[in-house]
Amino acid sequence: MDFFTSDVFVTIVSVVVSVAGLLLALRADIGKRIDRVEGRARADHQELVAEVGKVKTAVSELKTAVAVVSTKLDERSAPQRLIVQEPPGEYTVGNEPEGGPEP
Repeated sequence: MDFFTSDVFVTIVSVVVSVAGLLLALRADIGKRIDRVEGRARADHQELVAEVGKVKTAVSELKTAVAVVSTKLDERSAPQRLIVQEPPGEYTVGNEPEGGPEP
């Protein structure tokens, strides 16, 4: 009997072809799973980037608000001349009006 026509050869070829098919299917399945995981990681990354953008915007708004408050505090705490304005009127020194006796 010839080996190539025997049942053993057919069995060996069938097993090799089946294992090769299973390996190709497994490889394709693993590739699909990796793509799904990468897709999820990409979506998570995009969400994180959006959140970081929002935080950066909030921080810049807070910096602006702090700068405004700081400017107002600097204006209030800066030394200023004290000006007292009294209402016009006649003041008397002793019994005579201010400015001396009138002629």
